[in-house]
Amino acid sequence: MSASPDTGTAESLILLEYPAIISRLIELAASVPGRRLCQDLLPSSDLEVARERQAETADAIHLLLAHGTPPLYGIADLAPTFARTTLGAVLTLRELLEIASFLRAVNRLKRRVPDAEAERENRVYRLMDRLRPDLVFEQRISDAVVSEEEMADNASPALAAIRARQRRAQAAIREHLDRVLATKARYLQESLITQRNGRYVVPVRAEYRAQVGSIVHDTSNSGQTLFVEPLAVVEQNNRLRELAAEERDEIERILRDFSAAVAERREVLDANAILLAGIDFAVAKGRLALEQRAQTPLLNDEGRIWLRRARHPLIPQDQVVPIDLWIGRDFRSLVITGPNTGGKTVALKTTGLLTLMAMAGLAVPAADQTELAVFRSVEADIGDEQSIEQNLSTFSSHMRRIVGIVERAEPGSLILLDELGSGTDPSEGAALAIAILDDLLNRGATTVATTHYRELKAYALETPLVENACCEFDTRTLRPTYRLLIGVPGVSNAFVISRKLGLADRIIDRAAEHLSDDSRRFEALIAELDQKTRQQAQALEAAERARAAAAAERQALEAERADLKRRRDEILQQSREEARLELGEQLELLDALLQDLRRAAAGTDQAQVRREAEELRRELAGQLKRLQDDIGRATLAAAQPGAGAEPLALVVGELYSAPTLGLTGRLVSEPDSRGQVQIASGVMTVTVPAASLQRAVETPQAVNRRGSSGQVVAQKRQTFRPEIKLLGLRADEATLRLDRYLDDAVLAGAPSVRIVHGKGTGALREAVQQLLRTDRRVKSFRLAAFGEGDSGVTIAELR
Repeated sequence: MSASPDTGTAESLILLEYPAIISRLIELAASVPGRRLCQDLLPSSDLEVARERQAETADAIHLLLAHGTPPLYGIADLAPTFARTTLGAVLTLRELLEIASFLRAVNRLKRRVPDAEAERENRVYRLMDRLRPDLVFEQRISDAVVSEEEMADNASPALAAIRARQRRAQAAIREHLDRVLATKARYLQESLITQRNGRYVVPVRAEYRAQVGSIVHDTSNSGQTLFVEPLAVVEQNNRLRELAAEERDEIERILRDFSAAVAERREVLDANAILLAGIDFAVAKGRLALEQRAQTPLLNDEGRIWLRRARHPLIPQDQVVPIDLWIGRDFRSLVITGPNTGGKTVALKTTGLLTLMAMAGLAVPAADQTELAVFRSVEADIGDEQSIEQNLSTFSSHMRRIVGIVERAEPGSLILLDELGSGTDPSEGAALAIAILDDLLNRGATTVATTHYRELKAYALETPLVENACCEFDTRTLRPTYRLLIGVPGVSNAFVISRKLGLADRIIDRAAEHLSDDSRRFEALIAELDQKTRQQAQALEAAERARAAAAAERQALEAERADLKRRRDEILQQSREEARLELGEQLELLDALLQDLRRAAAGTDQAQVRREAEELRRELAGQLKRLQDDIGRATLAAAQPGAGAEPLALVVGELYSAPTLGLTGRLVSEPDSRGQVQIASGVMTVTVPAASLQRAVETPQAVNRRGSSGQVVAQKRQTFRPEIKLLGLRADEATLRLDRYLDDAVLAGAPSVRIVHGKGTGALREAVQQLLRTDRRVKSFRLAAFGEGDSGVTIAELR
């Protein structure tokens, strides 16, 4: 399934809207090679492959949250260019500029690899670390190539010498032609020197051609002006043409040398190209996950699906209703019933699409601990595929697909069937639907089917390994809630809805008489079961609200207790410090007294006094020493909370405090070999011993204090793009928007940003650079090189 899906699976990918997910993924990639990897992404039926893909996506999410989007720009699709050089092709100036831009991208990403050993285990950073920059070769190209049409003089000594001779020859020609302009002015159409066919000429009035000895190279449209080359400069123009030929030959030689150098480096360049595409692809997966608020699912190959608050990724987030759905543990076939537009098909598509995304290594929009299975195949029959050309009815078109699905069904297949058995006589359709579900169950497939038929509700109640589910309908509002209830068959609400809409009771009563006793009992039983299920759901919701309230109250109490302990420790520490100062003052006073006694003592009659004073001094010094030891132990205990206690279980993403540094932040890495971890607080990421961390309690005050740093920084890092476009703005509008953007860049921790202002008249560029010159947030700035935007873009390095 990961290479080339069979026809059934390929059709199912389209029916489940998997291509729409891939289209969005492609949009989030920054380079053509990266987009190509996105386009080729297919679900894998290999559990280990799917798990490795998911691990890479999780690492990309972690990288984006911790450090923002990597600088993935200036990366062209150069694999064909590298291949051409090994065949002897000579590269153009444009291709060399693209290679230089490519090498700069390699160097930028290599520099982003962190020093911390724990972070280097990140799979995306592993790809970056394998990049092999070539700074010397990149600099050679940048020094030699000015633009797509110009090579620098210093590309080679020979080229510099040729151009020096060209400049001297041009100067000599212009000097002679300036004399012609001065002495023959009355014969000239206007006083200027121009070029025709690469030769310097002057414009002469047609009637005065004989007065200026010359060769005619061109005529104006009116015929009144001749562009002539004076005979005195013919030889010099000839020499200039020869120098131009020498220049072309030398440039061709330099291009051949560069092409050969690229061919020599092709293995390294190809490897770098593959790595850059892989990095771009992984980052695109991470960006898609953040955009969809998606989680990394648990995976198994045993057919278990447990969706927790799962959302269809193509329905707007403010409109989609999350669902819970499970299958594969106690039952392998799920029959979903409910009214039209009630959410049955969306539930079916959500199950299939999230399964495909998980198998492809994409995070899924669902709650944490969502579990999905890796299936050998995913088959679906959804929607009306009636074909006029093939003269197939709705029933026939569905049955044609179902025939193929049944033939391919096996253990490890996920089968999704929408409105099974519809489009024909209800009794025959229901019987056929039951037979199909039975056959799929016997073949070992995992099946989710939607239906309107009452017979399938009874089938699910009576058959082992088959379970009912329904899409809830609110009879008070006559609207579906789009919630999925597992274990509950759908209730027929036709009579209730009709009565609420105003249909006469006599008609409804007459209709009820046409129902059989079994039908009435069955519907009553289902209605009672539905009512009990709703009551249980309401009780669970109430219990969840109570649990959440208790958790909040417990958290507040823990915060209050921690605050009281801190205040008590501060008071004790202050008391100890006051006692230490008092004892110190007494000791100093005693030392002064001893000094006075020593000076006053004239004989041995003062020895007893001195002994008593020394004894008192030793006692006070001992008290001071004990008090200082107490202060030291208390300080150490405050700096290293929990010493000797059970080690704190650290969870990446949770909030911890580092008392030794006096800050609180989110844990962004597991402990490394030295027991060091990293926590992010505001725009800072610091390394501290894991043993010194203490779980932080987020009180309302703490949340308010961090509202402008922790939460804002995390949000900025998720959404920040290292590029701002100011095209079409006035200078004052552009500088105001740029000033706000630099605030966001600093919050997101961006090392550099691209400012797109365009070339135009240069006024907008000057306004941008004037702001950057005086802004303390900016370390330096420069105009972009070729491949980065040229003079239409300014690159700013931030502090």
